[in-house]
Amino acid sequence: MLPSQATASLALWLHLRRRAALGTGPAPTLEPPPGQGPLLIVHLSERTEEPAPAAAMVRAILARRPGLRLAFTGAAPPPGTLPPDLPAIHLPRPADPASAQHLVETLAPRALLILGDQLPASLITAMAEARLPVILAEARLVAYTRRGSWRGAINRGLMRRVTRILAPDLTAGAAARQLGAPPDRIELTGPVTETRPPLAANEAERRALAHILAGRPIWLAACPTLPEAKAALAAHQATLHHNHRALLILAGLPGSLIPEILAEVEALGLAAILRSEDDDPSPDDHVLIAEDDHEMGLWYRLAPVCFMGGTLLNGPGSPPRHPFEPAALGSAIIHGPITDPHGPEWVQLDGASAARLVTDAPALSRAVADLSAPDQAAMLAGNAWSVSTGGAAVLRRIADTVIEAMENGA
Repeated sequence: MLPSQATASLALWLHLRRRAALGTGPAPTLEPPPGQGPLLIVHLSERTEEPAPAAAMVRAILARRPGLRLAFTGAAPPPGTLPPDLPAIHLPRPADPASAQHLVETLAPRALLILGDQLPASLITAMAEARLPVILAEARLVAYTRRGSWRGAINRGLMRRVTRILAPDLTAGAAARQLGAPPDRIELTGPVTETRPPLAANEAERRALAHILAGRPIWLAACPTLPEAKAALAAHQATLHHNHRALLILAGLPGSLIPEILAEVEALGLAAILRSEDDDPSPDDHVLIAEDDHEMGLWYRLAPVCFMGGTLLNGPGSPPRHPFEPAALGSAIIHGPITDPHGPEWVQLDGASAARLVTDAPALSRAVADLSAPDQAAMLAGNAWSVSTGGAAVLRRIADTVIEAMENGA
């Protein structure tokens, strides 16, 4: 054993001895969830503001292994997110070795899945001593890599007891190696991202509009604020100078904004029609204004380029849409620097070169002009589609690893 490994093992042993001395007395009575299926313990981190993707993860695992029973420790799954008939219990995180050993002996789990940035020392150790597999997923681990600290030595001791580490990114993989995890136990899977079914659309209506608009460059401003709608109209006026057949769709606008937007349209010398008047766009129309947002799936399908409102200029308007909506339907995405409430999704899209970030109205005009080239829009849209659907593949990979560990042991 290397000196660093010996130090880590000693630090962990002393930490567990201290936890044992602080034990709260007799172990509580535990009642396993009903059923005869194998049991999986899922520990959800208590140290994060973002809830772990427990519901999506459970669905993916149950798809591979129906009849599975679950025991959650740590944070509770968000209410209403789990299947109502799922045989599951929630228990506090065992804080001392005796409680953890009692939990493992009573529940007889096949494996422990840890989601998020928390390493429950007593539970990991109890599983390792019982020669049961421990899988760590969706953990960045950066906060655990403090060099030279006694706590860092404890974490290194814990990491060597983890059977598989499914790292969401390269930084997390490097952190796991720094903590002493053997490289052959680390796999880079990518992050678990929210997967959303594509928004529905009336296919007959889509075909009819696609026929009417055939050959016209189309771009969409989805739920823009009032200042963004005006910026989009200015950008569209610039677009018409080099492509007079272009069409801008302004969708998801509150009715209270329509008069001022129509006034801006007139001031810019543009021609617009209202979707609510049930007229089809003519070749002379420059702007289609769709007040409601219930047809957003239709507009995403028709527009190869989409600016996501609520991300560039604050002002009155509808709430921002989820960026994976256009991504899942093949639209190249433009957005501004205001990323709330979908910050993690924008980080993923930008990091994968799957969206175009603009910082002001002139940059919006340039982005629309650039993405009028079909190859540029197609490349961005393809990358966005991969990001928006990649979460399902990551979930499947984690589920496969968990099921294989349960079947084959540590």
